[in-house]
Amino acid sequence: MTTATDGRVTLPREGTDRDEIRRRMESAAVDDADWLRRMAVGTNYPAGEDVLEVAKEAYLRFFSTNGLLPDLFPSLARFEREVIDYAAGLFHGPDAVGSITSGGSESILMGVKSARDRARRLHPEITAPEMVVPESAHPAFTKGAHYFGLRLVPVPYGPDHQIDKDAYRASIGPNTVLLVASAPSLTLGMVDPIEELAPLAAERNIGFHVDSCIGGFFLPFAEKLGYPVPHFDFRVPGVTTISADLHKFGYTAKGASVIMSRDREVFDNQPFRFGGPVRPDDWYVTPSMTGTRPGGSIAAAWAVMTYLGEQGYMDRADRTMKYLRRWWDGIEAIEGLEVMGQPHMSVFAVTSETLDIYAIGKGMEARDWIVFADSYPVPALRYMQSPGHEPYVDRYLADLREVAELVRSGELTSDGGRARYT
Repeated sequence: MTTATDGRVTLPREGTDRDEIRRRMESAAVDDADWLRRMAVGTNYPAGEDVLEVAKEAYLRFFSTNGLLPDLFPSLARFEREVIDYAAGLFHGPDAVGSITSGGSESILMGVKSARDRARRLHPEITAPEMVVPESAHPAFTKGAHYFGLRLVPVPYGPDHQIDKDAYRASIGPNTVLLVASAPSLTLGMVDPIEELAPLAAERNIGFHVDSCIGGFFLPFAEKLGYPVPHFDFRVPGVTTISADLHKFGYTAKGASVIMSRDREVFDNQPFRFGGPVRPDDWYVTPSMTGTRPGGSIAAAWAVMTYLGEQGYMDRADRTMKYLRRWWDGIEAIEGLEVMGQPHMSVFAVTSETLDIYAIGKGMEARDWIVFADSYPVPALRYMQSPGHEPYVDRYLADLREVAELVRSGELTSDGGRARYT
């Protein structure tokens, strides 16, 4: 490899020795973040070395396979079918149909596309489709509106950090083809009032998408453990599609998510089919945005879910919820700090009415923690925790107490915060 005068590199003429490749990769990774010990939000979801090994083994075994070609790789078709069956059971959808995607954004995009195309069939009078989206929703919905030509109608938070339900209802108009809610919301970890909102879609025979990319493989197990979790899945009349990330709290390899439809009638609006004038049969059919789909991520999803089973997921959810209660209590014992709202799982935000929260973030970064600061609906620090983060909580709390005192005394200030999005 050589470097040109403009700073760009050129393809090596003779290739490079494998040992040298390994050395360069290790050298390149030196500056990568230690995401586990520094508790980075939303980068990885540690569930144990055993889970990681299962995912690696499955991924490598199938890394050259392609989910686009189920006839050539019936193993992948079986793995995907069983993962979808697992998800259908968790989401109480006896007739649910779905597919594996590359991640939450793609799952959300397919939910938007499906609702749009279904409305074209059921409501041909709608020529300028709209979607009602809470401001607390993931930015992928804005991306979906842009990609698929829908007008996005935003709905603000209410004073309790939940959706303003009156504003939500008022935002539904004659051109609405999709309503959106989250389980839980991206920042605050609270399940939106889906049981109240989804029936509004059922009345109009339009789509209602639940973004459970974060909670889809955590909340069902928390509910089984007895923690209070509002219904958000296909038990609720009107819910038509659900997105849930396997590579988040499913603990599988990146990138893998599911997009689930209530039944075949809803799902049939999701795939892309191509025949053409020469070959009128649908010879090219994809259930999602991509053509080629890496078999490794499909196989790893099946392997991890099958390895953990219900009990494995429940154990990890229970462990996480128990240390969260201790962590939340520790945060609120610090004068001036509070956990926002009433989070239903290990996604939450911390704010303050008396302390500069960005200064606290700055102080925690100085102690080598990775901090995610947000500004909506108020300045706050964001968290998204997995079972593997438990060993670092006590040290984090100790640093947080000391940093809060430095901010309170005026020794540590900030000229503003920054936001990172996952």
